[in-house]
Amino acid sequence: MKISFDIDDTLIFYDRSKNGKIKLLNGEFLREGAIELLKELQESHELWIYTTSLRTPWLLKLSFRLKGIKIRRVINQNEHMKLSKILNMNTIPTKLPSQFGIDLHIDDSEGVVIEGKQHGFKVLRVDPEDKSWVQTIKKNLETI
Repeated sequence: MKISFDIDDTLIFYDRSKNGKIKLLNGEFLREGAIELLKELQESHELWIYTTSLRTPWLLKLSFRLKGIKIRRVINQNEHMKLSKILNMNTIPTKLPSQFGIDLHIDDSEGVVIEGKQHGFKVLRVDPEDKSWVQTIKKNLETI
């Protein structure tokens, strides 16, 4: 299964008190438990990043690779906007993972969940305040 993760408020928080001690090359800290979760998931799934930020894809991929995680592809805002031109859509949802063959997108945004229902893609919402977010993801993956 192809699984994509949002970055902001899903894998990384701006409030460093909520993050672990694992730092990416761009200076941001990953959420506690992110590395262990991603390492476990990559054993059976293809991992992607889908972010509306303008972070550089190769830098994100390298940052995770140095932590032992292979990110197959990074979709950033530039890549997402190219999709809107290809699909000739005046208004495009915040994310559209199904157009990239992604089976499940994991995000903190309730809006992305709503867009998933409207546009037919699966979203697992992870609350930024959920301290057991890793278990939440694992439990939900068992039912998909």
